[in-house]
Amino acid sequence: MVKTLTPAIGLYMLLVLSGCSVAMALSGNTPPKFDAFEIGSTRKQVELQLGKPVSSRILEGDKKEDLYRYEIGNSPNGHRALMNLYIDFATFGIWELPGTIIEATMGHYEESKIIYGSDDRVLEIHVYQPPPPSPEVKASQEEHDRYGDPASK
Repeated sequence: MVKTLTPAIGLYMLLVLSGCSVAMALSGNTPPKFDAFEIGSTRKQVELQLGKPVSSRILEGDKKEDLYRYEIGNSPNGHRALMNLYIDFATFGIWELPGTIIEATMGHYEESKIIYGSDDRVLEIHVYQPPPPSPEVKASQEEHDRYGDPASK
C-alpha cells in the first residue's frame, strides 16, 4: 500500500506546489498604448509601445512599412493570481490543471502596420482597433469614475 501511496502523494505535491496558474497570472504582456503615438511621431515612440517590427519592407518614394505583432488580453494581474491561489488551496491543488489551461489560453495576438517616411517619422497608421466596450463595462467604468477606487481610500 505504501508503494502505491507514495507516487500519488508525489504527484499531488507536484500539482499543489507547481503554482503555474498563479505564476502565469502574474506574468504576461501589457497592451500597447495606441494613443502614445500619432502621425508625425518618431519610430522610437512607436517601438516603445509596439516593440520591434516583425517584418519591414521598402515602399516606393523612400517609404518603409513595418509590421508589428503584440499580445492583447494577457496583462499581468495580481487579483487573478490571488484568485488562482485561493482556489488552489480550496481544491487541494486540483485547480492547477484547469487554471493553467485557462491562463495559457488568455490573450491573442494582433498586428499593426506603420508606414514611415525617409526621416523615420510616421506617415500612416493601420493599427488594431479594440472592440467598443459593452454596455455593462461602460456602466461599470462610470460607477468606478463616480465613486473612485475603494482600495485607494
